[in-house]
Amino acid sequence: MPPVFPHLRSSFGRRILLLFALCIVVPGAIFGYLSFRQVEGKFQQETMRRMRLQSRGIGMSIHGGFSSIETEVEFLAGILGDGANPVFRRSSEWGWLFQDRPLLGATRLRHGSRAEALFGNPCPPPPQSDAARRHLASGQGLLYLQQNAGGSPRFFLAHAIRGKSPERELLVCEVNPDYLWGRVREAAPPVTEVAVLSPDGTSLFQTRSLPVAVLGRVEQERRKGSAAYFEWEQGSGTLLVDLATVFLKPVFLADDWIVVVSQPRSEAFAAVKRFTRALFLTIGLIVLTAGLFAHVQIRRSVVPLAVLKEGTRRISGGNFDSRVEIGSGDEFEDLARSFNAMADHLGREFRIQARLIEELAQNELGTLTALARAVDSNSPWTAGHSERVTDLAMELGRELGLPPDEIDQLHRGGLLHDIGKIGVPPTILDKPGKLTEEEFAVIRRHPSKGAEILEPIPNLRQVIPIVLQHHERFDGKGYPNGLKEESISLQARILALADVVDALISDRPYRPGWSREKVLVYTRENAGQQFDPEVVEAFFRIEARRSVDAPAETEFTGRSLESTIRA
Repeated sequence: MPPVFPHLRSSFGRRILLLFALCIVVPGAIFGYLSFRQVEGKFQQETMRRMRLQSRGIGMSIHGGFSSIETEVEFLAGILGDGANPVFRRSSEWGWLFQDRPLLGATRLRHGSRAEALFGNPCPPPPQSDAARRHLASGQGLLYLQQNAGGSPRFFLAHAIRGKSPERELLVCEVNPDYLWGRVREAAPPVTEVAVLSPDGTSLFQTRSLPVAVLGRVEQERRKGSAAYFEWEQGSGTLLVDLATVFLKPVFLADDWIVVVSQPRSEAFAAVKRFTRALFLTIGLIVLTAGLFAHVQIRRSVVPLAVLKEGTRRISGGNFDSRVEIGSGDEFEDLARSFNAMADHLGREFRIQARLIEELAQNELGTLTALARAVDSNSPWTAGHSERVTDLAMELGRELGLPPDEIDQLHRGGLLHDIGKIGVPPTILDKPGKLTEEEFAVIRRHPSKGAEILEPIPNLRQVIPIVLQHHERFDGKGYPNGLKEESISLQARILALADVVDALISDRPYRPGWSREKVLVYTRENAGQQFDPEVVEAFFRIEARRSVDAPAETEFTGRSLESTIRA
């Protein structure tokens, strides 16, 4: 009968089982995270509800303040309408009645007569509109404000005088803003900032200036509805913002105001932070206790794994002579012996494969070189041409800082650049005179023919652009496709110069080779036309070094532009 728990028969299995039995870190972390998320979510909802109540409470306080002020204005309007009490016949006697009260001044406006300031500064007349006249005629107060350049706005409350038509006689009182904002401060809870905005977004009152970006967001939210809540990320932290509307139009025929209540998230969530600190401190103590108790068992498993990991790293770095030593007396020791046997086997296989790869690479380059020589042997005048062009092209590539893989592409492309000439008859290649149009057309087809020959070979597809474009000119007048400038691959631009230079210095049946000086003049004159100027500059740097190492007796031979095309 098989054992119920076969994994307990191994020492490593028993240690891992004990480790999992002791590790309550994961359950503790999950519990802590879920608890934290639940408390945070609940507190978030409570914060939103609390701030909503605060903003509405402040709005009600503002509305109540105006209602209280309206009562006093109505009282004053009643006194003016009565007109029987001699105590109030002189306007200078009104100030004592409203000293330290919600009103800063009162003005009596009569149609066709000069305004009479009862006390305080004169008050401007209210808006003259049909809606305002109907509102005043109904016996309700009319609230309006006056913006002062560079100062705080002034608030006014107009009321019809008892027994008088509002079109003929009105009482306008200036509201004391300190009284109004004092009510706002009393209604605002601690560590909470309050702003009251007019309908156009102008700040009427702020306990602390809000950022312009926050005010812009408030305007966006206000357009969506009468109340909103959002969070705003700023450099110093997150700001919780709630806004509510103070509905003034039904009672005072004034545009509704906006109350904005804001509080830093750090202040609002201070209790959550304390809870989180205590929660994770408790979890940390549990984790520490479990970690200390399991340390010995974990170490017995981790140390052998670390040794094996280091051995694997050395093997991956190519050090197949690396060996590991583990004396734990369990499956790790057996695994170490297997690891060492594997490393020995991999070392032997790697050395065999490395030799094979090197031989294959040498055979490939040897095959390409042999193929290039076979192409060059089609004419006695081009013997060794492809190899010389390849050497110069690779030297130019290194001078231009090409990476090794692109230098390798130049190597293969240089050897194969004239493979398309296999189909060109020797009578054309060796013709001493000028080629006919038909013969020159055959010559011009050899780059396309070469690309067609290489197309079926997957590992040579990267050199096809080099073979196809090595007779393109930098000014776009080359062949077969008339490419120009950067549309020609860099390797093809390099090979184009190397091909022409070797063709110019070599004797041909139709002309002798050019001198070194003549070749340099020709390449310089054709920079930007036939050749890439950067490649020409690299060629001249190479030639300058050669001049230092091998002075003036070294000579090139060359030919004309028309003959160059036959290269």
